[in-house]
Amino acid sequence: MLRLLGWLANPRVTAWASLSTLLFFAAEWVVSATWRGNYGYREDLLGPLGVAFCGPAGEWPCSRLYPVMNVGLVVTGVAVAVVAAGWIVQRVTDRGHAILLMVAGFGLAASGVVTNRVDYSWNLTAIVTFMTLGSVSVLFVALGSTAAMSVERRGVAVVAGVASLLGFLAFVGGHDIFGPGGAQRTAVYGVLVAVIALGTAGLRRPQTPGRHTAGSELVGNTR
Repeated sequence: MLRLLGWLANPRVTAWASLSTLLFFAAEWVVSATWRGNYGYREDLLGPLGVAFCGPAGEWPCSRLYPVMNVGLVVTGVAVAVVAAGWIVQRVTDRGHAILLMVAGFGLAASGVVTNRVDYSWNLTAIVTFMTLGSVSVLFVALGSTAAMSVERRGVAVVAGVASLLGFLAFVGGHDIFGPGGAQRTAVYGVLVAVIALGTAGLRRPQTPGRHTAGSELVGNTR
């Protein structure tokens, strides 16, 4: 446990974990590009990308690469949770805000395990959990984080968080501004963009001596 805490205390680990969420975009593009039929980002939700068959009766073949989407959801969700855990250990944001983001990450990961085929209601619940808690938490983190970062980076995170929240409200309200798929993606993308913007601040910010020493002591105590 102490070794894990020392690992999470490293801002670079947080940064690389945030960058690993790019796998989500790659997985979504690959699966949607190999879709057998018409798949639109505006009208179609994310859930059908994770099943072999879709359509009104569940008999239409979708993409043979559908497992890639589920793996992408799980990896991305876990990565978001790791980023949030890192922020808790590094004490760069309010613990409550980071915990909300961690729960959101677990929700996204769960949507890759409990697919539309397994249980549609729980799959949607898991994704909505990510959209809800994720959009709110990244806004709080962006506005209240004590981590050293540029105004531009923080601004990107705030704009992404606001866009995510608007996308979620449009999705829940059934507004046709972006379409159901577009609204859902606006909410999900916004959270991920904010996580990347905030998390990668660790790549440019050197560790403080105090944190490095603390991490070394944590690791050393396990030997």
